[in-house]
Amino acid sequence: MSHLVIELALWILLAFLVGCILGCLLRRLFAGEPAAAVASGPSQFTSVTAPVPPAPDVKAETAAIVAEAQALAGTPARPTGMAAARGGTPDNLQRISGVGPKNEKTLHSLGFFHFDQIAAWTPEEVAWVDDHLKFGGRIAREEWINQSRLLAEGKEDEFHRLYGTGGVRNKAGETESGTRTRKD
Repeated sequence: MSHLVIELALWILLAFLVGCILGCLLRRLFAGEPAAAVASGPSQFTSVTAPVPPAPDVKAETAAIVAEAQALAGTPARPTGMAAARGGTPDNLQRISGVGPKNEKTLHSLGFFHFDQIAAWTPEEVAWVDDHLKFGGRIAREEWINQSRLLAEGKEDEFHRLYGTGGVRNKAGETESGTRTRKD
């Protein structure tokens, strides 16, 4: 039985070597002359060396094309995000009614870490975020902009009156609803 395994291994090795030899021959026949041979001197092939233009900045061109297409199509542009939270500490976006841990993580991945960023969104930017996150009008319906504005301005009493604790538990361990978040 072991002699069959050894014989099989030898046949596989032989097939590998034959494949390598055939591959080298076919590459030399069909791939042309290697670059080292062209640089070393004259050959049967004449090559014309043309100056190589610098590579274009593909990312910048793509961004410009996308922005122009969005402007022509009337689609909203993405709001400007940040690479990281100011001071290394983001605001607790879960205080906004309708933002849970998953939405907060998604907002962070898009570069939104602070209430003032969300409060500054224009209607077009709200439409982009709403469409991008597939919220179906949730941002406007749950008044994220107004909630963020109140929290950014430090108007805790007004926020509490309108939106309750914003998902944060009070001293009794309960969340409270405000006049705008109360379900009748």
